[in-house]
Amino acid sequence: MSSVRFQNLDKLRGFAAMSVLVYHVIEIMNWTDFPTQGVNVWWRIGWMGVNLFFVLSGFVIYFSAYTLKERYGQSWGRVYATHRFARIAPLYFLTLLVFSVLVLPALLFIPPVDLALQFFTHVFFVHNLLPSTQGAINGVNWSIGVEMQFYVFVFLCLGWLQRVSIDRVLIVLCSVACFWKAAIFLFFPADQRWFLTTQLPGTLDEFAFGIAACKLILEQKLAIAPTWMHRWWRVILAIASLWLMFTIFWMEGNYWNSPWMVIFFRTLMAFSGATLILAVITIPEHWWMASSKPFDYLGKISYGVYLWHLPVILSLKTLGLATGVPYLTAVIVGTLLLAAFSYHMLESPWIERARKAG
Repeated sequence: MSSVRFQNLDKLRGFAAMSVLVYHVIEIMNWTDFPTQGVNVWWRIGWMGVNLFFVLSGFVIYFSAYTLKERYGQSWGRVYATHRFARIAPLYFLTLLVFSVLVLPALLFIPPVDLALQFFTHVFFVHNLLPSTQGAINGVNWSIGVEMQFYVFVFLCLGWLQRVSIDRVLIVLCSVACFWKAAIFLFFPADQRWFLTTQLPGTLDEFAFGIAACKLILEQKLAIAPTWMHRWWRVILAIASLWLMFTIFWMEGNYWNSPWMVIFFRTLMAFSGATLILAVITIPEHWWMASSKPFDYLGKISYGVYLWHLPVILSLKTLGLATGVPYLTAVIVGTLLLAAFSYHMLESPWIERARKAG
């Protein structure tokens, strides 16, 4: 199984990254005449791309930890930590530096105590835990803190995750997440609920469904290359779960004042994301081999797309460009160029170095 490459997941990564990019252009630039009907309405809720990233991380990180432990035995943790740091840290620190110096240099002139707090929390990936640091430097970085804390969770709990059944993983982790979100809803006002529910306890259900999907494959309860009939059943299940998710979302007008939405909706999103993953990874590559190569590449540079897009949006905003398709096009081109450059010049060399060291 260590040689398996879930190629189609790159397509989902690329789609998730572009969803967040377009969503932020719409919101930050107050693009009021952006379509509110049809398929393009998805981009207005593109923040859901982050939640898809979390489900994907649950799948990929559990698979990585599982296969590393199978290969390296007791020393797997060192290799795991090296690989995760090499994948996340170099570009993360580079974009922090660029944002602080070029996009918002006023950060460098805040009181020394506050600057030290920003430095410490961002260096150790705990900036998401405090309101004053969570969105201070390149606001999308809050999710990187959650990701790194999830990596630590997998490192500490891999033995348990391997031993217990899939339903036990889902019951325990989803219960923790839902109880956390219920407590937040009961004891905190609406304007604090997003910050608190996006901490790791509140996102465990999203990671859990990714882990469960991976366990289905690893424990051979679900074939990687199923028959035609079983493959289409997975596609139908994914479509049905996504339809249910979107229907419920559009029916509920006030998300943060609804206990059902705050507590359970992201769990439903996670289930939909897992069904989508299981459907996509079993679609044969030859169906769309030629036309899908650009989407595979977009997935490879998706981490750069995610980290670079906000600095590009804010930088172009200072130029006073009119909101609309030309502005969105400029953001996409600038982001893709930076993401491709950083992938080949920074990310890929670090990843390869860590792979050779491991």
